[in-house]
Amino acid sequence: MIGPKMIHGASGALLALALVLPATSFAAQDKPAAAAGAAPAVTPAVPARKVTVTALKAGEGARPTREDYVLVNYKGMLKDGTVFDQNEQMPMAVGSVVPGFADGLIQMQRGGSYRLEIPSELAYGAEGGGPIPPNSDLVFEVTLLDFKTQAELDAMIAQQQGAQQGAEQAQPAQTGQ
Repeated sequence: MIGPKMIHGASGALLALALVLPATSFAAQDKPAAAAGAAPAVTPAVPARKVTVTALKAGEGARPTREDYVLVNYKGMLKDGTVFDQNEQMPMAVGSVVPGFADGLIQMQRGGSYRLEIPSELAYGAEGGGPIPPNSDLVFEVTLLDFKTQAELDAMIAQQQGAQQGAEQAQPAQTGQ
């Protein structure tokens, strides 16, 4: 087992997340199940609302996917500006957050800061949750610090385990002198 003293920095926070979350595939969530012989879905009269992503500071490089793990600073607010949650260097699996937050994360680039406006139906909906009232649209300010794929995290875990085993083998046996 990897001890907390062996995990440092942004990559360490993502590694710590990978150690506690089971490896899962979120691809199935992207495709609705279709019943054989079912009638086609009726198109709603009002188009579905989408997440609005505004770049406050441009990032660089690739974007995370729904299967990746991200490290973010964020502040979550209600439309009136009431802060309901905030955190720094928070690791999370993209596929395990509310759909609107995931939709925003996959549009971000490493090092960028963004404002997300998430409609209630892509957040906590009619149920609400904790300090978030039912049917609340949400606003997030998010900085994407880093992200890793499952394969990258698996490699980091293997490297950490190898380093720990090497350190244990290098220690001389202690005797009761």
